[in-house]
Amino acid sequence: MQRAFRLTIAFFASFALCVLPAACKAPHRHTLLWHRTQTQHWQECSDPACDFRTDPEEHEGGVCKECAEFRALSFGFAEGGDTAHSDFAREANEWFPARGAELGFTYDFMRNDYSALNDETLAEYDIVLFLNDRPHVKEQQEAFERFMEGGGAWIGFHSAAFSMVDEADKDKEGSDYWRWYQDEFLGCGNYKNNTWNPTSEPLTVETHEHPATATLPDVFLSAPCEWYGWEYDLFQNPDITVLLTLNPTQEDPAGDNPHKPNEIWHDGHYPIAWANNNYNMLYTNMGHNLQSYNDFEKESKTFSSEEQCTFLLDAMFGLTLD
Repeated sequence: MQRAFRLTIAFFASFALCVLPAACKAPHRHTLLWHRTQTQHWQECSDPACDFRTDPEEHEGGVCKECAEFRALSFGFAEGGDTAHSDFAREANEWFPARGAELGFTYDFMRNDYSALNDETLAEYDIVLFLNDRPHVKEQQEAFERFMEGGGAWIGFHSAAFSMVDEADKDKEGSDYWRWYQDEFLGCGNYKNNTWNPTSEPLTVETHEHPATATLPDVFLSAPCEWYGWEYDLFQNPDITVLLTLNPTQEDPAGDNPHKPNEIWHDGHYPIAWANNNYNMLYTNMGHNLQSYNDFEKESKTFSSEEQCTFLLDAMFGLTLD
């Protein structure tokens, strides 16, 4: 994880530039970086020849609202529902706070209490995460839309994009189809199909011209996941930039359950992660751990792939500091 941290700092340092009186030999343009202990925080110029630093301020817990690189607000169910999805949320709720303590961001998990999706609460945060679900109440959806249209950041995982509503029912009164979210924001429409069982797969980086993929190799091995296909062709949407793809072949299919041959993909070009160019967002299909549905024994971890972890951290820093 230290490698990912150094890359992130190097990639985003230029966004912290400001001009301050210099306590150094010659006035110059400072690049200020946060420094923290468990009880204090301050900023120092990154130039080793400059001894400028701000006065230390007291805080608790190592990272606080004032010194956080960004503040993340997370939603999802950690119990009930699809147990592989809730298992991912529990894993995420350990991994993100740990990385925040290391890298300087805060992470607040609201479970599936989407009442926190209101203008006042969202104003306190830089990025929203949907781990395995999304709001279903109109007022909460509208608050999220305003947050995104106002420049807020978002990352969604796996089933946060799941929808199965017939076309004839999408606009009916009482429909659970959130057209702005599925059609405009995500651009994918309904869920179409999936692989089974969850498998690790080689993912292809379609572009390195995005903070989330800038430091990744051209191909990397994912953690096990159930992979989704979608109603709409994201490659034909001019507002969408596909970042990662899955490209199964006859020799190397995706999915491995012989009892469900239709859920083993032998060909195709599937978007796995993408960004909408009109919003500060990223969706990734990651977030379904391999487990037994008979005894619920955990068999994989979403955060077990180093490249996948780098992708997610660089996405968070890129979306919030860009």
